[in-house]
Amino acid sequence: MPQIIALATAIPPYRLDQATARDEMARLCRDHPHLSRLVAVFDRSGVETRYLVHPSEWYLATRTFDERNREYAARGLELIEQAARTCLEQSSTTPGDIDHLFFVTTTGLATPSLDARLAARLGLRPTVRRSPLFGLGCAGGAGGLVRACDVLKHAPDERALVVSLEICSLVFSTHARTATDLVGVALFGDGAAAALVVGDRHAAGGVNIVGTRTRLFPEAQHLMGWDFTGDGMRLVLSRDIPAFVSDQLAPVVRDFVGGLGTSINEFDHYVLHPGGPKVMATYRMAFGLEERAVAVARESMRRYGNLSSASVLFMLSDVMSNGKPRAGDTGVMLALGPGFACEMLVLQW
Repeated sequence: MPQIIALATAIPPYRLDQATARDEMARLCRDHPHLSRLVAVFDRSGVETRYLVHPSEWYLATRTFDERNREYAARGLELIEQAARTCLEQSSTTPGDIDHLFFVTTTGLATPSLDARLAARLGLRPTVRRSPLFGLGCAGGAGGLVRACDVLKHAPDERALVVSLEICSLVFSTHARTATDLVGVALFGDGAAAALVVGDRHAAGGVNIVGTRTRLFPEAQHLMGWDFTGDGMRLVLSRDIPAFVSDQLAPVVRDFVGGLGTSINEFDHYVLHPGGPKVMATYRMAFGLEERAVAVARESMRRYGNLSSASVLFMLSDVMSNGKPRAGDTGVMLALGPGFACEMLVLQW
């Protein structure tokens, strides 16, 4: 069983209160009645604060996609370096010890990919095997852990660094004019995370990855993703996601955990990608879960907003550092993303 032995997060310097975000968006939408009536979604989002790579007024100027994407590469590299260095320090691991580097992102583009630039910054070996993963969306953090686990099961003496970066604020454009654009502004924030996963010959009292599963639903590609336009990325987010989770996804999750000899209701810890209030309510209804099962998700949304792929890593970091897990405790991680796809892990302390 590969283990997660360290996990670190990094947030940018500018804190945005939800009330400020709501008021600024209301001002931008005042000449667009179809959007003005939706501004109340800010108050129902469950988000209180978020952190951005620029002060809020920076986003109010008209900026081209290439300008915003340059900022993604520059500010993003700073964030992932901070998260990665902290993660390595936590575990007393040197950069030269890393055999694999998995990098997940979905909110910006760079070639060479940022993991190549990060490898140079950290001083990783030139023989490190890089796996940049773009487009897994909100499932990316869990997906990165799954891919690292796949490799380390067959290489028990090796180590993998999984890095997630999402700068959702830079997707915003003052030219955005749809209801989905407004919902995205209400929900998403910026952040990065890094997890160190090791093969079982390096067992160090971390969190065992007991089992993993990936499930693709190709018939549901319309539910989530990006539209790529001349002005950048535009969020695709269907209202049908909660119903799909309840009707199609829930049986798959039950089958996965059942195959490991447990049920979805029996875990000590839940790391369920928050999505938004409706998705969290659907988790409870579809799986018959108590409120405690979404408590970590609600707290993550409250403090940081939806961080796309990084959210589940932020949540797991909170669980690992709050002192509550005890030896023998079990946990489940579940994240959904474009495809439509689900990444699942069962964990044990």
